[in-house]
Amino acid sequence: MIKLPFSKNKTYYVVGLGKSNRCAIDALQASEAKVLIWDDNPKNLEGYDLDLVCELAHVPWKKISALVVAPGIPPSHIIVQTAVEKGVDVICDIDLFAQSNPKSKIIGITGTNGKSTVTALIHHILSANAKSQMGGNIGRPVLDLDVNVDYTVLELSSYQLNRTPHLKCDVAILLNITPDHLDWHEGMDHYVESKERILIHASHKIISTDDDYSRDIFERHNSATPISTFEENLPFNPADMPKMKGQHNSQNMLAAYEACRALGVDHDVVITALKKFEGLPHRQYLVRVINGIPYINDSKATNAEASRAALRSFRNIVWILGGKPKDGGLSAIEGDFANVQKAYVYGEAAEDFAKFLSVRGIEVEANNTMDEALRSAHMTAQDLRGEPSGAPTVLLSPACASFDQYKNFEERGEHFVKMVANLSDE
Repeated sequence: MIKLPFSKNKTYYVVGLGKSNRCAIDALQASEAKVLIWDDNPKNLEGYDLDLVCELAHVPWKKISALVVAPGIPPSHIIVQTAVEKGVDVICDIDLFAQSNPKSKIIGITGTNGKSTVTALIHHILSANAKSQMGGNIGRPVLDLDVNVDYTVLELSSYQLNRTPHLKCDVAILLNITPDHLDWHEGMDHYVESKERILIHASHKIISTDDDYSRDIFERHNSATPISTFEENLPFNPADMPKMKGQHNSQNMLAAYEACRALGVDHDVVITALKKFEGLPHRQYLVRVINGIPYINDSKATNAEASRAALRSFRNIVWILGGKPKDGGLSAIEGDFANVQKAYVYGEAAEDFAKFLSVRGIEVEANNTMDEALRSAHMTAQDLRGEPSGAPTVLLSPACASFDQYKNFEERGEHFVKMVANLSDE
């Protein structure tokens, strides 16, 4: 657990008791801070001393040093707006970590897509010759990390960056920006601004120039290292990394390469580690091959732009998608369906997605659940395996949030994996 000596004898109001804020409470109390807590769900308050529970109407704002909020609580929430009106800082657990002056070098990664892969990849490379840990928006909560390590690699969402004024990264990476979470940010400008915050105090900045929003940010940071997958001379051969297919993974590897080189890691060490990286379980991960047909779990594709990467990486796709749709639905990728043979849509998005795809010439079938969609996709794929065009690929790449039927994309992906494991190979 990270110690927070700066918080001694101060009072913090912690709101939203998910995993990260439970660790924040523990860290603050261990550092002799006074803590008040609140959560809209009474079950999340169970197990805590009633003296800590404090509703909005009874908050002693003059005594509060900071409001520590869960990442998902938007700026429009009444508790956040009240804190701002009272002149109280609104932060998250990442900022408490930053204020603790960690001894390890900090590598921060953000972007609409790819940040989990790059975080895991950098951690994988650094772990070859040093003590490295990763956390933030992936893995362990940041305040549950270790003190005595060489490197801390943090995946950082726009929610978190919006509330981390004290964050100072030794290396900061901005991978890409496409519209996402606009209901939370109440517009694209605020979303872009939140992403750019990772660069404010960074010692070394790495910025992609492959999209317009990131390119504009790069022009405001003249000392930054630009990365682009349109460069002809990459420092590695993507063909040597078969587990990391597609242009998006070339960007991920390039970002990780530049970050580790900036930290002094030898070129050969980086390349060797890249070749050994297995990828993430829910990001274009090969679950099983049945009669020559790969079944791919891309559950982490929670928006259309993320699914684009998968649609460009495979051929003859039998596509499973759906869930809770994001703003804009599939409109951002309507030119990326050339590799899709048939689509199986499910969940809250099923009706709208079915109409959108059928109008564009895609054969589509609507289902209520992913179970139904997979069973149909499996039968179709097995029937198509002898076609002259080649074996199909069964791809779960939802292009949606999971919240209509699952707690998160991990639960969705794990359900897919279990279902695929139970499919017959006959």
